[in-house]
Amino acid sequence: MILYTQCKSCKKNIRIKSSAATRPDLQMEKGSEFNVNCQSCGKMEKKHVNDIKAEPNTMVILIGVGIGIIATLFLWGFYGAVGTVSFLIPVLFWQQQMNGTRSFNSYLIRRK
Repeated sequence: MILYTQCKSCKKNIRIKSSAATRPDLQMEKGSEFNVNCQSCGKMEKKHVNDIKAEPNTMVILIGVGIGIIATLFLWGFYGAVGTVSFLIPVLFWQQQMNGTRSFNSYLIRRK
């Protein structure tokens, strides 16, 4: 999943470099409030953890599609039509991304 926030001055998205899966993980990694630098206008802003949003990472989903296609072609040769069950691989990748994004965006940290 990709974490981002919006710049107040130029309204462009600022990507947050973190591997945190939840807001509490992000809070433990960066603190309740942290500074972000907008790459387009150069303004430094202080953002609260609740101002960060998540969206699914399409690259991970595309990798899942690629693995699913390769697995389907490989298994089709050995098992025939039963090998088409491997088309579920991209669905599992997509479901994991959507669940992670939904859980990140739905949980908010209490502001002090």
